[in-house]
Amino acid sequence: MTFNNEEDILRVLGWSIGSKMIYLMRKLKESNSDDVFNQVVTENKLMKEKSFNTYINKINRLKDDIRFV
Repeated sequence: MTFNNEEDILRVLGWSIGSKMIYLMRKLKESNSDDVFNQVVTENKLMKEKSFNTYINKINRLKDDIRFV
């Protein structure tokens, strides 16, 4: 399955997971995963380290199918 826009991700993965993945993908466009980790986990405490790693792994697994980022 190919994700052509944000709505495709939200439709398949739901609001909770999809919105977090979209947020992280936007951050990853601007910098590398270490910088995003520091911003999201360390500085702003938006999610735990384990959750961050889970979402990054999911993004890396699906990145060939994501077209809109």
